[in-house]
Amino acid sequence: MNQHQSRRVAMQAVYLANQDVKYSAAEVEAKTVAMLDLKELSAYAKEIIEGVIEKRDELKGELASFLKKNWRINRINQISLAILEVALYEIKYSKEIEPKAAVNEALNLCDEFADPKSKPFINGMLANFIQK
Repeated sequence: MNQHQSRRVAMQAVYLANQDVKYSAAEVEAKTVAMLDLKELSAYAKEIIEGVIEKRDELKGELASFLKKNWRINRINQISLAILEVALYEIKYSKEIEPKAAVNEALNLCDEFADPKSKPFINGMLANFIQK
C-alpha cells in the first residue's frame, strides 16, 4: 500500500471514528480492515489513525479557530472534517510528508470523496497552517 492509499484508508477510518468518539484506535482499525476488506493496515495508515484519534480535540480546536464567526466545527461536512483532520495531523506531526504536499493530498482526497464545493474551503482552511 503506497502513501496515498494509506492516507485514503486513514481518512475513511477517521470518518468512522468521528461517528462514535468512544471507539478506540484499535476498534477503528479493526472496523476499517473489515469494512474495506483489507488484510491489514499499513504502518502509515495506523500512524495517522492513531495520531488523529489521540490528538482529536487539539486538531478540532485548531481548525475551529479559523472558522468564520458563528460557525462551529459540527457544521462541517463529516467527510470534509475527516480530510481536514488527516491533513492537519500530517502538517503538524508527520515526518513522511511536507506540509504543502499534505495540502495537495487533502485536495486529492476531496476529488475522490467530497463535494466539489468543499475543495476551496478545505484548501483555505489548510492554508492557515502552512508556513509562508
